[in-house]
Amino acid sequence: MDKQLNLKNIALIGRTFEEYYNMFDLDDLNGNEIILDVASGVSSFCAQANRQGFNVTASDKIFSLSPYEIEQKCKQDLDMIIKQMPEIADLFVWNNFKNIESLKNQREKAYKLFIEDFRKYGTRRYVPVEYPVTNFGNDQFDISLLSHFLFLYEEHLSYDFHKITILELLRITSKEIRIFPIVNLKGKKSGFIELIMRDKDFGCLQISINRVRYEFMKNGNEMMLIKK
Repeated sequence: MDKQLNLKNIALIGRTFEEYYNMFDLDDLNGNEIILDVASGVSSFCAQANRQGFNVTASDKIFSLSPYEIEQKCKQDLDMIIKQMPEIADLFVWNNFKNIESLKNQREKAYKLFIEDFRKYGTRRYVPVEYPVTNFGNDQFDISLLSHFLFLYEEHLSYDFHKITILELLRITSKEIRIFPIVNLKGKKSGFIELIMRDKDFGCLQISINRVRYEFMKNGNEMMLIKK
């Protein structure tokens, strides 16, 4: 049996601005873009990016919960993952993190920055959304970013869910969608990639797979770029 993280549900794990910057190759942003962080969980990208002058809105169903409830769930998920890491450490590239303790510290940094910002701005910046449906307007955002949501959880989320989510993001996003990573929890390229590439409903789009600087899960160093 292939090794993988044993997750019953989508884990509430946060990533930082620096990780997003490398996962999504954000060097090309000029600061004028209106950005949506999709299913962002407890990542601190929204908080840190807005402090640096970017215009970012985060979206996730957990934002209907209180900061305390979110923090408790996040701590549980992080503890559960950290306990598994010694058995699956060889599935990861340890360049960005010295060891498991360093990883835990980085994940704690992310969710604590998020909680602080969420307490301050609430749903003005953190919009409760249960994908694949949103209440956002047509072309409300220039760019949508999806971190560790689609493809990674292909065992939890069906192809129809992937397709409907992407179609909804195409409605609310005017320029492009970036999805990272494109591997599943076993570190293998998601089988849904080819299905999307061949799907006639996406035939008019420019869809490419781009290598990025970030790699923690082995083979997880590519993003899908969808341009309208």
